Amino acid sequence: MTDQTAKMEAILRSADEAFKELIHEKDVLAWTAKAAVDEFKNLDVEVIKDMICEDGCKVLGLSEEPNLLGAGRIRLDNLFGFKYPDGKKIGLLLNVESQNRRNPGYPLDLRALYYVTRLFAFQDPRGNYEDLKSVYSVWIMPRSCDDGVVHINTYAMRNVEGPAQPQLEHGDSMKLVFIHLPRRYRARKANPLAFLTLMFSDTSIKEDRLIDILNNKYKISTTNLFKWRGKFMNSFAEDISEYYKYQGFELGKAEGKAEGKAESEESFAKILSEHILSRSPRDMEEARTILAEFNISAELYSMTLAELRKSLDTY
Repeated sequence: MTDQTAKMEAILRSADEAFKELIHEKDVLAWTAKAAVDEFKNLDVEVIKDMICEDGCKVLGLSEEPNLLGAGRIRLDNLFGFKYPDGKKIGLLLNVESQNRRNPGYPLDLRALYYVTRLFAFQDPRGNYEDLKSVYSVWIMPRSCDDGVVHINTYAMRNVEGPAQPQLEHGDSMKLVFIHLPRRYRARKANPLAFLTLMFSDTSIKEDRLIDILNNKYKISTTNLFKWRGKFMNSFAEDISEYYKYQGFELGKAEGKAEGKAESEESFAKILSEHILSRSPRDMEEARTILAEFNISAELYSMTLAELRKSLDTY
């Protein structure tokens, strides 16, 4: 294992640990469930908090390792169940994951499909198929929108001929939810999607303003949130500088072009465009595809595109 690979794996572990601690806080999980789960969208957050299966003051992550014959195990640290006020379990499982990279190196939708189908198949109905729980697999993608708007997309089994055609009665039993968050929190009122942007995506908010927003808008005063949110935000800063090196800036070292850091965004954009051009994109569309592999600011993204256009001479 190279030093760069080891550093990247350490950063990923740090981000995963911080996300796990955040999503296991009842307030955070309740707002996330309200944003993503159709059955909860019309419920008050305090009601949802009371419905979360818990162990003491901590949310109970079921930490299941669904193991099917010949399929191996998958570790799910962020898997949650819910109950009615009388204590009876609700037929719903919620898995929440975070994906910080635009291009993780594999098709994210296939990974999400793998998770949700494994969770559904892991249940043992013993012939009583009506007892199968519905499964949500929610994927939060911080800083993945450059238009300043939250994009949430939910997928279930549908008749491909259209909604007017006969549909499966239980086609909604497995749902994938992808939540793309913008870089800045701008909401005037408390709402679930804005909360996710505040908690997982906006690195610019200072701690005093964060505390004020959480206390006054969302009625949250858990100090533990600030510690783990800080670690999660720091992983972005570490990730950016190391990601360049990990994705190909070691090639620049051999030519004396870069040491993993640039003195300015302008020079960084030139270095990044040179690296992309070294991979021989045929046109700007292919260059954009390569550029999407890098977790960079919108400003640096635009500057790099401008450098690429000078060489590819096409829009």
